Amino acid sequence: METGIILAVLAAGALVIELTSTTFYLIAVAVALGAGSVVALIGAPAAWALGTVALGAAAGLPVAHLVRKRLSRPTPDSARLAVPDLGHVVRVESVTPEGLRVAYRDTSWQARLADGHQDTTVAPGDLLTIVGRDGSDLLLAPIPARPAARP
Repeated sequence: METGIILAVLAAGALVIELTSTTFYLIAVAVALGAGSVVALIGAPAAWALGTVALGAAAGLPVAHLVRKRLSRPTPDSARLAVPDLGHVVRVESVTPEGLRVAYRDTSWQARLADGHQDTTVAPGDLLTIVGRDGSDLLLAPIPARPAARP
């Protein structure tokens, strides 16, 4: 019985730590500890409870690794959420040696042409599209040409 309570307290502690670290590995450990706690509380010997913890951790940690790997993989939607300005059109206010000043969201922003577009000629009044951010600077590119509509 004491083993079950100790394992339950350790499981709760692992969950509390996991809430602050968000690694997913401690969730697997907490589940294994909880399973061992249940085994001990139903009257099984301490060796069975500890074996349950070991088997649960051995099975759960690889699963937690796969979940963490999958959740950390960027998707097109996550890139859009990270830089919500992508695809918006801006108007060039001025061209200076330091870069461009553009009008966007009712204010003036510092900007520059994105890699691969530095040879583009830009003049005040031109429209460009946002393709990224570098700190607070907007990265710009020419607006892509749309294919002609078929009749």
